[in-house]
Amino acid sequence: MSVRAVSGRATDGYGVSVSAWLAHRTPVTTRTLAEAGRGHGLLRSLARLGGEGYLVGVSDAPWMLGVRAPDRSRAILVVTVDGELAVAVRDAVPRRMAVIRDARPDDAGEIAGACLPWPWMVVGSDVSLTPVLARILRERPVLTFWLGAAPDGLPGHARLFDRPAALLDAIRDACEANVGGMRLAPGSGVELGDGTLLRGATLESLVAAYPDGFALPARNFRAVSEALARHNAGWTAQRDSSTRMMLVPSAPVTRR
Repeated sequence: MSVRAVSGRATDGYGVSVSAWLAHRTPVTTRTLAEAGRGHGLLRSLARLGGEGYLVGVSDAPWMLGVRAPDRSRAILVVTVDGELAVAVRDAVPRRMAVIRDARPDDAGEIAGACLPWPWMVVGSDVSLTPVLARILRERPVLTFWLGAAPDGLPGHARLFDRPAALLDAIRDACEANVGGMRLAPGSGVELGDGTLLRGATLESLVAAYPDGFALPARNFRAVSEALARHNAGWTAQRDSSTRMMLVPSAPVTRR
């Protein structure tokens, strides 16, 4: 059973470091991460109905979450040797925007597997990547922010920072991104300019990364483009001159 967790402030429900009781340790394995990487997860019953770009209901992130408890809330996985950076990230993230999961190098793969379908963001410093975590960063649109020297296995779209202040500013900017009226809703989902709330881990990553993108195959983003076209959002996912997939304006769809 794991008891390490990071949640929120005692004064407003989002900002203290706590220990969480878990009734049972959920068995999370390399297989779990592989399933999650395909957008399913070992415990599919936790998934809400619908796919990329479909409507969602309640989206607030839980106030407190054990680090190994599978959950579909937006998750920031912080991988360090001592957990101090996780506390700083927790304090930088706007209230109820994301769950902060504090990990060590030896259990980062397990904890990543509990972030369904995958972690929205991975933040790290002074640690190496396990093959399991490196694979999900290489195959899925995960915002990857690293403080200090980059370890082997980081994807080409990872952002590197020399100073903690610059890293934390970038995390705040990602949480507060606004792309043509699209912005992250608390907990999960993307709110369009007309107030429509869409589900989609890939769409969340594209909005938060803008104007940057992800060095990943175009097939990973087809569902996003279809969803945005379906809602006539005026944006689509497209490869830029640097070969990264990113959001770009699109021609409006004329409905008959």
